[in-house]
Amino acid sequence: MALVKPHGKKKKLMPLLLEGSALQKELKKAKTLKQLKISSRETADLVMMGIGAFTPLTGFMTKKDWKGVCDKFKMADGTFWPVPVTLSATPEFANSLKKNEEITLVDEESGEIMATMKVAEKYAMSKSDKEHECTKIFRTNDVAGHPGVQKVMGQPDVNLAVR
Repeated sequence: MALVKPHGKKKKLMPLLLEGSALQKELKKAKTLKQLKISSRETADLVMMGIGAFTPLTGFMTKKDWKGVCDKFKMADGTFWPVPVTLSATPEFANSLKKNEEITLVDEESGEIMATMKVAEKYAMSKSDKEHECTKIFRTNDVAGHPGVQKVMGQPDVNLAVR
């Protein structure tokens, strides 16, 4: 039985998982990098990228991708994408990072190292940006009545595009 072709312009799935000695080498390096604790939603998104289920994504979205997805359900390259896939950080952590710096992503619940990625972009997320995302994606800003809105509004105020 043939698998369904991946979404977007890619011809095949793009799993990002490492195995064997490559994984062991990366885990060793990960312990030397700045560590960002990520939420359960961000961990789930990362797992989906890792297994190739989010092909053509190779990382968390840039501001241009985020805005395009919120406004038109399309990434910057025109690929349809229905929800933003973002990684948030506190302004203090984000300010400590340089472009192309590698960081380690750690699941906040388990403490497990999930990935290493390079910072491609940092962008502020104001309250109105978060409300815009909620209104466009969830069609509501009701924090008390919608768990997705609750998560978005509770995120730290900077997003990191990482690859």
